[in-house]
Amino acid sequence: MSAEDDSANSNGVGATKVARVGRPPRVSVEAIVAAALEIGLDKVTLKQIADQLGVAQATLYRHVNNREELLRLAAFQLTLQRQLPGAANTHWSDLAVQYAESLYESFLNEPQLIAQLLKGELGPHAEVDVLEQFLTAIRQHGFSELEGVQLFHAIGMVTIGAAAGAIGQRAAQAAGKPWSAAMRRTLAERDETELPQVRRVLPPTLEIDNIPWLPSLHALLSGIAAARGEQLPRLRPARRASRNAG
Repeated sequence: MSAEDDSANSNGVGATKVARVGRPPRVSVEAIVAAALEIGLDKVTLKQIADQLGVAQATLYRHVNNREELLRLAAFQLTLQRQLPGAANTHWSDLAVQYAESLYESFLNEPQLIAQLLKGELGPHAEVDVLEQFLTAIRQHGFSELEGVQLFHAIGMVTIGAAAGAIGQRAAQAAGKPWSAAMRRTLAERDETELPQVRRVLPPTLEIDNIPWLPSLHALLSGIAAARGEQLPRLRPARRASRNAG
């Protein structure tokens, strides 16, 4: 027996690696997404993530269905983080619009996220970091943390609803059934004496298949400004991507 063998035996370490005991590593969607971003979305595989987290690849499937879903979640988080408001020298309403536009475009670019949201699969891991940075920015403008959270969620309700509507309109157009044509067909099927108010108000909008959503957001922000004793400044124009998207 060699000296090295004596040393190994004295330390209680043999040639065979002792299996780690105790609880297995905790895995969450947040940890999976973080590992994917660290590895790089262009080349990441579920096996690489499993190896990095120290778990079996099968464990990951309890949290994400496949690589494509993982990439959508990671891209969603990455998009929001890249476009978070942070300028202290701008009006708070500009920060709100900037966040809303980034959220709207994230859902519009990845329509499957709406389905995951409805299934409860876009949990807090997708928003807590964004919320923390949003609160840091908005508190510089006199909002309390509670007011900031309320504003954050109000923006989300308006924006996600708008994105869902726009996704539906896109799908209808792709199927050759644009909203304007469907509305004309519906009105033509009804008696001319029916729906008088609808018939009066609709003509200006029948040529618009992408209904603008930012006016609704502006109305929300104007109400918040009025409650704060402020007058909302003229809001900046929407980014081109948002205008094209509706």
